[in-house]
Amino acid sequence: MNKTMKKVLIVPMAAMAETAGPATRCRLLAEGFRNAGLEVCTCMARDVNYTELEGIKNYKLEVPTPMGMPKISADLFFPLVQKLGLNAKKTVKSFDEVLFFTGNLDKRFIRKSVEDIQKAIRDFQPDIVYSEFNLSAFIAAKLEHVKLYATVSFPTQKEYACKPRLAKGLNELLEEWGLQRVSSALELFDRADELFCPSIPELEPFEKKVTYIGSMKNGKDPITHGANETPRDKILVYMGNGTVPARKILSEVRKAFMGSEYQIYIASKYLKPQDNGNLHVNDKWDFGKMLDSAVLFINHGGQNSIVDGLLHGVPQLMVPGKVFERIFNAGSVEKAGAGKVLPHEDFNADVIRETAEGLIASKEMRDNARELGTKLIRDGLMTIVDAINLK
Repeated sequence: MNKTMKKVLIVPMAAMAETAGPATRCRLLAEGFRNAGLEVCTCMARDVNYTELEGIKNYKLEVPTPMGMPKISADLFFPLVQKLGLNAKKTVKSFDEVLFFTGNLDKRFIRKSVEDIQKAIRDFQPDIVYSEFNLSAFIAAKLEHVKLYATVSFPTQKEYACKPRLAKGLNELLEEWGLQRVSSALELFDRADELFCPSIPELEPFEKKVTYIGSMKNGKDPITHGANETPRDKILVYMGNGTVPARKILSEVRKAFMGSEYQIYIASKYLKPQDNGNLHVNDKWDFGKMLDSAVLFINHGGQNSIVDGLLHGVPQLMVPGKVFERIFNAGSVEKAGAGKVLPHEDFNADVIRETAEGLIASKEMRDNARELGTKLIRDGLMTIVDAINLK
């Protein structure tokens, strides 16, 4: 083994809820770093978003429980929330509220997860700890005197929105560990040695210093791609752990498109798999391939979903609900003329069908989506690799 090979420990945010973004980017980072000649390990919780990465060692990481509740109660929490439609009643105004609700700001969890990451650092001895929205990684890296790189998005900044009182337990631990207190948990992002945004300025216009890396995925040029592609006849639906209950998504999408000319694919961990005429439901689909033949992507405004749709030049119908980050993401795409935002209160078959027909028929929407997709195609992973090798 090359003795000068740089070593990177990647630590994604953990949650019992379906939050595919950090886990997906963790996989892309790990595989990309390894292919670029870096030595990579992960410290990733085995939560609902966990996927085994072949050939990459994973260190144990604590799984947070919602608001720090006992695990026996937590195992029933998110499925019950989805089933009862309680998501629609809760407004999430800042990223530290996300951290609080998922249990990532629970004092007991912070202590245990920091210890887990410290153990991984001491065993692996990385040159860089890379945090995928995992705040405990920021703390562990500072305690172990290791450089910290991190992914950031515009609406997760303290300056965008925050709730300082949620940092009480965090500050007690920071004082105990001899680290500087924060005015908001999100202030920890400002303590990273380098910040990388998996987007473009047109969608996330930072004022502070960040490095834009576009999509971390290897995409085809959405403007030139398509001359020999299969016919576009699919509508893809992914709403994650969003405001609209899974059963309502299925019901309204079925009524909107059942028997239409389009094949409808819904991905949800909260619905039973089925194939019924032109309607197909599974816990997940390979949207990375299916978007090449899609006319529309209906999603919750999550960053990964937004980027995936644009990379394939597909207009989007976005239902961000009451979640601040998704509202920002969806608004940016709508402002750029590549999709439409649908308020969750209007998520019904008639409105969905009418809005979808307008999006599908619009050449301007497709052109704008393709233009943004082209800008997102950057060699972002190599940008991070270069930063690591130059440290």
